[in-house]
Amino acid sequence: MQDELITGYEAQAGTLNGTVPGADALRAKALKELGSHGFPTPKTEDWRYSDMRPLRAQVFGLAEAASKTPDVPAPLADVAARFVFINGRYAEELSDLGDLWQAASIRPLANHFMSNADRVDEIVRGQDGVSLLNTALLRDGIVISVPSGIEIDDPVEIIHLMTDAGAKAAHLRHVIELGEGAKLSLVERFVGDDSAYWSNVIVQARITQGAKLHHARLQEEGANALHTAKTYVNVDTEGEYLCTNLSLGGKTGRFEAHVRLLGEEASASVDGVALAATGQSHDTLTHVSHVVPFATSDQIFRTVADARGKTAFQGKVTVEKDAQSTAADQSFKALVFDRTAEANAKPELEIFADDVKCSHGATVGELDAKAIFYLTSRGIDPVTARQMLVEAFTADALERIADEGVKDAMTDRISAWMADRKDRAIAGTQQA
Repeated sequence: MQDELITGYEAQAGTLNGTVPGADALRAKALKELGSHGFPTPKTEDWRYSDMRPLRAQVFGLAEAASKTPDVPAPLADVAARFVFINGRYAEELSDLGDLWQAASIRPLANHFMSNADRVDEIVRGQDGVSLLNTALLRDGIVISVPSGIEIDDPVEIIHLMTDAGAKAAHLRHVIELGEGAKLSLVERFVGDDSAYWSNVIVQARITQGAKLHHARLQEEGANALHTAKTYVNVDTEGEYLCTNLSLGGKTGRFEAHVRLLGEEASASVDGVALAATGQSHDTLTHVSHVVPFATSDQIFRTVADARGKTAFQGKVTVEKDAQSTAADQSFKALVFDRTAEANAKPELEIFADDVKCSHGATVGELDAKAIFYLTSRGIDPVTARQMLVEAFTADALERIADEGVKDAMTDRISAWMADRKDRAIAGTQQA
């Protein structure tokens, strides 16, 4: 089957030759490495909690243009600009550049390399089959370059929408470049219908001296979707990267954040919430690398799993030999609503320096029955009581979202998810 997969994706890559200037050789190299690596299996350590059998069982075709324009959700909050991608293709007529074009350089991926073909080597290939295939089949995405000293006040939203794309895939690559002292708030959203599609998206960002990138992600894929997404971020001196991810949709979802702190006083915060309903699996992997001294990182993740739902968190912090005076913290907490629910945690510290302050912790438990009883005894109904407790449990992981509109929208999504489980809430309270 492996040979059939490679042959199928080689044919797809052939149809894309010439679409992104300078990328043909990169595609060939990625395909060659894909042949060596293959797709992840349960024996692949970083993928042990993700069910990637669909990737090893079939060739996902390239998603075709939508036959009709789908309904596009309204923005989460007031935005400076909005970029809409349908089935992996940029929909210019549905997008809105606002006034952003006056402050920043905005280009489709292909246009970016048309005048900078030599920069195609900056594309991150990755080291696993999912990333390599994204590289081999990239054809669209957005490149946002914010000049030095420019601060974009309102968020910029990128929405990925999949429709009528059963057994098809979209492989998108977005590139964010921030000049010295620049600031950008990026909101990524993922929505789709109930077809069994694959959404495979990578964001790579370069944050130069004193720049700040705030990155919020809302994953609400269709019920049968496979979602894989990664960020690759380099942070220079006094730069800042804040990422908050909320995973709700899809049958199998996986988010990875790879951050390298390359300058002194650089900082990174990678937070997230994952809510797994029955039959869903949400997997998060983070790797923050401290390369130089005096950098800081922090991670807060909260997950909730309903009956036969599964969540996983694998968080790794690497402190290299020269990265003295590093401070790094990691916190993971999970709630399970049923004995058939599953929550996995694998925090890791890899430290080669001797002057560091690093910590990590992981706990898994159930909602506190005494707290539920306390709230219900004061006239709060069981559904609202559990909803309040889950909102409080997840609040820490959303706290660093700077835009209140985005934060409120994500909190509302968590409340709605809990409201959908009102029958279980009532049953759980009666048992308690």
